[in-house]
Amino acid sequence: MNENDEQLGKQQRYGGWHFSWRWLIAIVALVYFLVYMPTPYVIYTPGSAESIKPLVEVKGGDDTEQGAFMLTTVRRTYANMGLIIWHSFNSDAQFGKKQDALQGRSEAEYETELVFSMSGSQSSAILAAYNAAKIPYDKVNTGLYVIYNLPTVSSNEFKTQDRLLSIEGQKVNTVKEVKAIIAKYKEGQTLTVQIEREGKKQDVKAKLVRYKPYKQAENTVVGFGTTFGEKVDIVPRNPKDKITFHESDIGGPSAGLMFTLELINRLTPGDLSRGHLIAGTGEITPEGKVGMIGGVQHKVVAADQEGASLFLVPEGNYEEAKAKVDTMDTKMKLVPVRTLQDALTAIEQLEVKTAKVNETK
Repeated sequence: MNENDEQLGKQQRYGGWHFSWRWLIAIVALVYFLVYMPTPYVIYTPGSAESIKPLVEVKGGDDTEQGAFMLTTVRRTYANMGLIIWHSFNSDAQFGKKQDALQGRSEAEYETELVFSMSGSQSSAILAAYNAAKIPYDKVNTGLYVIYNLPTVSSNEFKTQDRLLSIEGQKVNTVKEVKAIIAKYKEGQTLTVQIEREGKKQDVKAKLVRYKPYKQAENTVVGFGTTFGEKVDIVPRNPKDKITFHESDIGGPSAGLMFTLELINRLTPGDLSRGHLIAGTGEITPEGKVGMIGGVQHKVVAADQEGASLFLVPEGNYEEAKAKVDTMDTKMKLVPVRTLQDALTAIEQLEVKTAKVNETK
């Protein structure tokens, strides 16, 4: 081998080495771009339609249920570039900004709000079911908790999930009691609040500020600039009517209507489901009024995928839900409801399905 051949061999070896490294760097950069590079977006897609029966227990209830009452959910996924590209071809996907969901709250505060929303939904469902079934009960407040501080407004040492025990030495257990104490003080004053945090009692400082309550149209008020959540036990006077919800990783207030229907089925004799898979959504008040929710276009898809024959939708969400259902190949019936009684009437109009029994000749 002469000197020129040797030099050419070195160039080929080193050239190949550099060529391989360029490919490796390109692959690493591509993986980072598709998977790890943060984006400000979230993706909403159909979640699940789940039977409520395993989530609830009625001590002396009637468990007869050939069909099922199903809550419906929306899946929220933080989007990397790979998911954004993938879901751009998914007609059931909806893109949004992370901050639009959080609205200035931390992720922990957002999750706490979902937990308290679900707890409130369950309490309202119990009240609505007891009222519908004419079961006497008592309400017992069991704690007042910090959900989140309003961004740019609050000036205090509260953390999400703190339990309030007293304000300036006066015990508190409800939002009403907090407002009554605050009314004695003026904007700008700093109060001493005793809280329980991670099982330990301690004093923190909280300044009274003027603000407009979140999601409310009323005028400005003086307060801590904090959203609180009350934990309430609904205690039936007959122990056999005691309702217990099992823990779940589902959050939010929108399962109230479906919780109520499942509870009525368990508190009264017979099978309210009439053998059908009945899905739906909607907040519920103790008086039985059904309120609007978000993400209904995803929830009807989830219900159809699980074979629901009826979907109960708040009247205010009906047009949005119908627009989506009209694009689907489905036999699922969509019924708008304003009240619990509307939902019960829609169910009563379903043909009774009987369970098939294998016969041996």
